[in-house]
Formats: sequence, C-alpha cells, structure tokens
Amino acid sequence: MKFGIIFYAVLGTAALLTGIYLLHYSFPVSTIFFIGTFINGIFIHKEYSIHKSDKIVYDENTLPDEVVVKHSRSGRIIAISIYSIFMILGLFFLYSIIVKSDSQSIIILVLVIAFTAYFIVKIFKEIKKISEIVISIDGKGIQIKDNPRYLWKYIQLEKIIVKRLVSRESKHDYKPEINYLYFFHNDEKIEINIEDFDITDHQLSQVLKIFRARYNSNQL
Repeated sequence: MKFGIIFYAVLGTAALLTGIYLLHYSFPVSTIFFIGTFINGIFIHKEYSIHKSDKIVYDENTLPDEVVVKHSRSGRIIAISIYSIFMILGLFFLYSIIVKSDSQSIIILVLVIAFTAYFIVKIFKEIKKISEIVISIDGKGIQIKDNPRYLWKYIQLEKIIVKRLVSRESKHDYKPEINYLYFFHNDEKIEINIEDFDITDHQLSQVLKIFRARYNSNQL
C-alpha cells in the first residue's frame, strides 16, 4: 500500500507542476494535467480505503437485513475524469478546426465531433452507474441487477473465487487476478465479476456466510 501511495503522490505532483507550467501556453492542455493530478489523488484515496476496508469485520449483530453492492464510486470518478480528458482534447481540436474555417476539414470535423460525442456519452454512462445497484443480498437470496432473485434454498457453494488471466502471448510470469462471486442455482453456474465494487472480496465473503447462516437457522 505504501509503495502505491508514494507512486501516485509523485505522479500527481509531477502532473500538477506540469499543469501550472503549461498555464502560460495553453489553458485546455494544462487542464488535462490538473485532471491527471485529481485522478492520482483518487488513486491514493482508493489505495488507503482498500487497506482500511480489509480490517472491517461483519458479524450477525452489525450486518443489516439487506446488503446492496454498487460500483466503486472512486472507480467511476476516475473513469469520468479520464473520459473528460479525451472530451477536452476533442473540444480543443474542434475549436481549432472551426476557427480555421477550412472547407477541406469537413471530414476531420465530423470525426472530431463523433470522437467528442462518444466520450460525452461515456461520461453520462459512468454517472448513471454511481447509483446502480449491481448485487442485492438479503434473507431471501441473491439478486443480480434487475434479474429475478436467486433463492437461498436453490443456491449452493456460494463463495468468492479468484481467476488468473493467462495470455499465451505473454512472456512474463505476472498473471492479473480477477475476483468473482460464484455459486450454483438449480445446477446453473453463476459467476459475477466483482472487481471495482464498493465492497472488497473479503467483506462480500463475510456477508455471504452470515446470510447463509441466517437462512439455515430459520429452517430449523
């Protein structure tokens, strides 16, 4: 964690100083570096939050009747910031083309407009994701988005699993790990990617165990 925070702090400082320097030449370009500074700040907060969240322990008395899992707010802010950089670039080039008023640039103008519009749409999609409930877990079962709820009496082997991505073209030993919510429902295997959510895999594992225990005790 300390290495990650130091790395993002150094990167953010460099972006801030570069943005201040470029203020004398181009405000839109300097804005991109200021956004980069902001993104690094979010990464620092995210690194700290993950480390802090891993220490949180749920138990029967503290867990509410329903737990909802949403997309990570910091992840959405980072995505919106990155898309904003491309949007600003698109607007910058769009302004440059319009000022030149060159009839030969019509095709380029259309491409730049499409490029800018694409990232504006991406920004609105990320904003919409902030309030979206992806997983809901309660005494009845597990619900994924707006799909029908999977009932505990038909759920088996619920747990968090880790998959390592392996590329045949990769010559390195590093294999990225992806966490999944995994269970069987009426012999149907369900796997939900839980990366970049507002709950850690360790916390979600605790939640599953507590709700399973609650259901089993109610059946006695």
